[in-house]
Amino acid sequence: MKVMLDDVPVRFTPDGKLYLLDAIAALSGIDPAADVWEALVKSNPSIREYTEDHCMPDEKPLLVMDSEGWDHIQDHLFEYLIQIRMS
Repeated sequence: MKVMLDDVPVRFTPDGKLYLLDAIAALSGIDPAADVWEALVKSNPSIREYTEDHCMPDEKPLLVMDSEGWDHIQDHLFEYLIQIRMS
């Protein structure tokens, strides 16, 4: 399933998990979102525990998380976005 947030596609797995980089891109407006994720993990390595790999046939695994995981990650994301906008 795919939902559009401000013209940015955000995908969900069939069991309702959110694709991490889609969510980061939609909320941050930063491309590539992978750079934001790498910065978040570098400053808060424990947030990686809230994600898991989701494999689709003929594609490389992508990180997904459930709503509880997103609650933890988005807190760090907002802190990061405030920091980069203030610097």
